[in-house]
Amino acid sequence: MLHALRTLGDLLGGPIQHDVLMATDLVVVDLNPQTGQIREVTLQKFETEYAKKCLYVRHDANKTPIVPTIRIANKGDIERGDGIHLKKSLAEKLRRSVNNLSNHLGFSIDADEVIRKVEECVSENFSPKMEVWAATLTFEGKFMEDVPRIKEYFKKQRAKRGRKSQRKGVCAVCGEEKEVSGDISPFKFYTIDKPGYVVGGFDKALAYKAFPLCYDCRDLIQRGRQHVEANLTFDFVSRRIRYLLIPDFIFGSQAVRQDVLEILTEEREQRQGRLHTLSRKELKRITSDEGDILDLLSEERDVMTFHFLFMSRQQGREAIDLYIQDVYPSRLRALLRAKAAVDRALRIPREDGTWRDYDFTYATLYRFFSKADPNKRNPDLLRHFYDLVDRTFRAAPVSANYLIPFLMAQIRHGVATPDRRDQGLYRFTILDALASLMFILFTTRKEEPMSAQTPPTLEAYLESLPALEDDLKKGLFLLGALTERLLQVQAKERKSAPFWKSLKSLKMNATDFQGLLPKVRNKLQEYDRFGRGEATLFQLASAYLAQTKIPWKMSVDELNFYFALGMGLFPQVAPYIYPPQDESQQKEVEA
Repeated sequence: MLHALRTLGDLLGGPIQHDVLMATDLVVVDLNPQTGQIREVTLQKFETEYAKKCLYVRHDANKTPIVPTIRIANKGDIERGDGIHLKKSLAEKLRRSVNNLSNHLGFSIDADEVIRKVEECVSENFSPKMEVWAATLTFEGKFMEDVPRIKEYFKKQRAKRGRKSQRKGVCAVCGEEKEVSGDISPFKFYTIDKPGYVVGGFDKALAYKAFPLCYDCRDLIQRGRQHVEANLTFDFVSRRIRYLLIPDFIFGSQAVRQDVLEILTEEREQRQGRLHTLSRKELKRITSDEGDILDLLSEERDVMTFHFLFMSRQQGREAIDLYIQDVYPSRLRALLRAKAAVDRALRIPREDGTWRDYDFTYATLYRFFSKADPNKRNPDLLRHFYDLVDRTFRAAPVSANYLIPFLMAQIRHGVATPDRRDQGLYRFTILDALASLMFILFTTRKEEPMSAQTPPTLEAYLESLPALEDDLKKGLFLLGALTERLLQVQAKERKSAPFWKSLKSLKMNATDFQGLLPKVRNKLQEYDRFGRGEATLFQLASAYLAQTKIPWKMSVDELNFYFALGMGLFPQVAPYIYPPQDESQQKEVEA
């Protein structure tokens, strides 16, 4: 990954000194360039160009910013009470950086007054919607990047970073022998101030042995990272999970088509207007980001790979949540083919009688791990989600039995919530669950995606679903479809569906299911709704269940899952059991 970022940085024309600064609003404290006195304080909407002009460098918990430019997050960096105050540690960093700059310029800047003015401005204009602020100094309206003395000071101070760990050695990235340091990594995945983390522990003079990095590679890696963070960072799950897409030109950039190379190296704003023209079709989205370019990149030959970096930041440190390396364009094509097969198989009926394709993304799968049990927030859920994502990218096998308990937890929550149950919204949860299972089976078991042709019979439709590979699962599925028909009849006739009580919140065991089939038939007969279509479902379900050896070797979660699938997919089953000319029956079937 680091080598790929170095190559990208070199391809982009070499290093730039500032880091990427992302904020919504910028507090500007303007000073007199001769006396250091504060002239005025203004609040401006943050512009992308300010990242360079403010000479921002990301700092960790133990380092003072080189120049007085800080990032202020509403969560964590602001303390509320009698007004708004900066967190003590952040205020102290700002104070030290102002004092250091004062010493260099040769006149006094009142650091405490600067901090007070920043806090006043933030407090007066505070809004929870403004998630990230930034604060900086200017001199008679000139940003620090435009003041030669400060710009030169910035470069010299940045060059001093990591000097305590500097030694002559071989760089871990470029392999050349030169001045290296163990304390200049552009990523903060490890720390050298705690014993046991890396070689050297507290002794920075020995830390270079763990990760020797030369200053040239540091600057090029930082350049590559800046470009990726600004232009190749995408939503994996909207507003929840983001990833960095890092290209790796395994045969050199000259082997990559020029249009693809431009997509990877140009600014995000320039890229957006060209995507549809280059792809010549509507781009498929496998993530929740409208700017997702994976579909376009999947058309490239396997002359490059991609690294997917999921990273979180806490208290100045960075942690890798998931790192997927060496994903070839051909693998992206396989993932998109699996998505297309799921979308095609789980078409959703519209009110006008037409059908639309389902739209699976990784956000669909995430729903079952964000709050599988709404009453108990399990911190391990996200780890399970990342593990499944990793397996789909690597085609590593996944057992359906591993996934089903997570899916069932959310399905049960849907049927236990009166509003969702009465409005039929649980069926969409069931559809999402099947879509997630099918996508994982297609991408991890190396199964062939389903045919684009519509199966001609109900039996063929059951055979086409990869989740229903044996008679017991097919029988439970059909029993679920027949039960859904009964619930719809009750809702229409009585404006309620008391039969839900017989389903025991979808925690039924084998004995419960064996007695459910005749119970459903009897109820339909009571409502005079046991017609030809219902009889077809009953007979097929009976036949499949009769062919299954007793005892049934399935867990309660599995039994209820395949039963629930039939409930959720009843609209897809209905066209097979009700002939088109039977309009009265069709109208009773809810979409």
